[in-house]
Amino acid sequence: MALRVIDSLVLRCEPMILLLGRLCIGSLYLMSGVNHWLDLTLLTHFMAGLPGSVDVWAMLAATIEVASGLALILGFRTREFALLLVLFNLGAAVIGHPYWSIANDATARWAQFIHFWKDIGLAGGTLFVLARGAGPLSIDRA
Repeated sequence: MALRVIDSLVLRCEPMILLLGRLCIGSLYLMSGVNHWLDLTLLTHFMAGLPGSVDVWAMLAATIEVASGLALILGFRTREFALLLVLFNLGAAVIGHPYWSIANDATARWAQFIHFWKDIGLAGGTLFVLARGAGPLSIDRA
């Protein structure tokens, strides 16, 4: 009985639910990207092992976060940006939070473990956006 009520409610409210979901996940990326733009050093220490300039990598990461966040909020090219974010988060997890390489500091290892799985969870959330799309309350459907 309860499941039928939930199903009915979700079906009636699906456009609003999809919009709210995009607003929630998009705002996370937008705020994170703006913070990273304002202080690239929040990112550069993760990118020391990458070829080229760490500042360029940090600016690229922040730009991906801002552009993708705005795209999800607006529902603009939603699936394309969701796919970009899936790849971005998987890369961020492996490059930015290699908890397995921390041996002598349990607190640091735990913190990186949490951040690693946070990025995996965000990849999962953006997979849902990739699969479902923006919904009717979006630029994609206008």
